Amino acid sequence: MKPAAVLSVLGALAGCCAGRLARAADDSNDTDHAEIQPKCFKQNYYINAAGDMRDLHDCQIISGNIVIKGYDSDSLDLGSISHIKGSLSVANASSLLRIEGVELATIDGTFALDTLTSLTSISLPKLESIDTIQWKVLPILSAVNLDKGIKRINSVVMSDTSLTGFSGFNVESLKTLNINNNRFLERIDSSVKEITDTLLIAANARNLQVSLSDLTWANTITIKDTSSLNLDSLQVVENSAQFINNRFSELKLPKLKSTGMTLSVINNKQVRAVEFPSLAEVGGGLMIIDNDQISRIDFFPVLRAIGGAIEFQGNIDASGFKQLKVVKGSAIIKSTSTQFDCNRWMKEEVSGVVRGGKIECGSGASRSTEVLLVDESGDITTGTPGVNSGVADGDHARKTLVQNGSSGSTPPGVGFAAVLLGFGVSWLAMQL
Repeated sequence: MKPAAVLSVLGALAGCCAGRLARAADDSNDTDHAEIQPKCFKQNYYINAAGDMRDLHDCQIISGNIVIKGYDSDSLDLGSISHIKGSLSVANASSLLRIEGVELATIDGTFALDTLTSLTSISLPKLESIDTIQWKVLPILSAVNLDKGIKRINSVVMSDTSLTGFSGFNVESLKTLNINNNRFLERIDSSVKEITDTLLIAANARNLQVSLSDLTWANTITIKDTSSLNLDSLQVVENSAQFINNRFSELKLPKLKSTGMTLSVINNKQVRAVEFPSLAEVGGGLMIIDNDQISRIDFFPVLRAIGGAIEFQGNIDASGFKQLKVVKGSAIIKSTSTQFDCNRWMKEEVSGVVRGGKIECGSGASRSTEVLLVDESGDITTGTPGVNSGVADGDHARKTLVQNGSSGSTPPGVGFAAVLLGFGVSWLAMQL
């Protein structure tokens, strides 16, 4: 009886013939390996020309890494390869226009593309399982066909491409999502629910819209240069969360409960509506700096504990933290608004919650700041006044305009000197 037939019979009678089943399975495995050509098993395949790649076209499984560098053709065809038990790396191939793999379904390792300055398209219609995508310096790549959709992937790093959209990754968990410097990228959509290491989105198209509406947990978040952001399901950030230099008009995280380290909202010039209705704890510092349209910092209604310092800067009229119990660091606010009441803020809002730092406040009414020193037990002493940088910088700018003759008004003393000079000229004319 043939091994395959033995295996079939024993499969039906597995309960009574375990020993024979094991032997039949061994025979079957030997047969499977015999059917795969020896050329398809190798630690590394170094491909420099189209002919090198054609030698592997009839391999369905490649057991090893495919390393392509300095490739001399305009097209890279992966032939019948359906599974790469290793990584696929393509770099420094200036003539390469297209990458095609009509059968490729699985890459166990990294799919790395680096410095392919002529690459315009990638077609991998059956690809659905991969460990890492790492694409860098693909300046004219504009078309990617992943029709089946990626169902298993750990990390995505995509930098300096001409892609206009990012989607087709139907996974619940990622280690890294790093998308930066894709100047035409206008939309990022993902159903990912957790990011265990880094979420970084920065320096893409000016009108980039980001929707990560299912994301509930992330280790570290950095969002820069976006025009809209959806993080409606986010509940926990294990480390820091930064929102910097964005163009969105609103920043709303309705379900965020805690950050393990610093929360930063910095230099978002157009943001008007900010909401953190569920945020109870910030493990590090809280920085709200230079957001021109934010005049009131009162969007943390249930925040109870801040594990680092508070630093607020901008045209801030008022702030309010009704539930705040402890700040384990300094509390500093430097406002350019004359409406801000430093006396009330220092005595009523923060003096009772700061432990082991300084309280410093400056408003638009003064170039200096008031300073109180607070030890860990809450005892307060008066410190040396500081400089209200926002107001001082404004004064410096006005002085510079005067010195350069750019001011619309006459500087003090100049008018009087002109009068004296005019009087002298008139008197001299009368004498003559």
